[in-house]
Amino acid sequence: MSSSNLYDSKVRVASEAIVIIDIVQATATSNLFGWYAVGRRLVHELRQLVLKIGEKYGLTCIKSTGDGFLLTYSNSTAAELSALNAVKASLELLENLAKRNQEVAEERKLDIRFAIHFGEVDVLEQDREGPNISYTFRLESINTKSLIEAINPIDPDDFPLRNYVLCSEHVSNICTRHEATWTLKSCGLFKLKGFSGRWEVFLVEATGDK
Repeated sequence: MSSSNLYDSKVRVASEAIVIIDIVQATATSNLFGWYAVGRRLVHELRQLVLKIGEKYGLTCIKSTGDGFLLTYSNSTAAELSALNAVKASLELLENLAKRNQEVAEERKLDIRFAIHFGEVDVLEQDREGPNISYTFRLESINTKSLIEAINPIDPDDFPLRNYVLCSEHVSNICTRHEATWTLKSCGLFKLKGFSGRWEVFLVEATGDK
């Protein structure tokens, strides 16, 4: 048996919601205040909060990416419902952090951003692989500079700099079908490195957010 066949025979494929969390200005914070004094504690605190909230929403994987985490969520009833749970968990995490940030010193504030996608992944122990993982990382990399080359872009003044959730068109469609209780705003059509064509990306906002 070839090494590739051996690998394939051991890997389970699943449809899951994929979430990338990135800590905004993580490197700058660690450089300014120190990794051991502040940076590491912030990452540890974020991990604990992700785990606590994720328990309610079907969190199946959490893996460090250095400046954040790769997460996946699953749902045994209907796979696509994991996308709704991923959005709920992400918005709840933002709400918790907003309250926390009002009570801590400046150097301990945690600002983050999310990207959410849904699709098939290779399931490894506390890891996930496949093109849908790469796609989600491309979503997370979208920022105000990306709007310059986008088609029908959102007004740059309406694109947040921190503490926001982006999702793919696939997730947006799932949310629309299930009458989600949050708003979806198109950010435009973007080119994503390694993926042909243009892809619509949406900003997810909790009801009542401005």
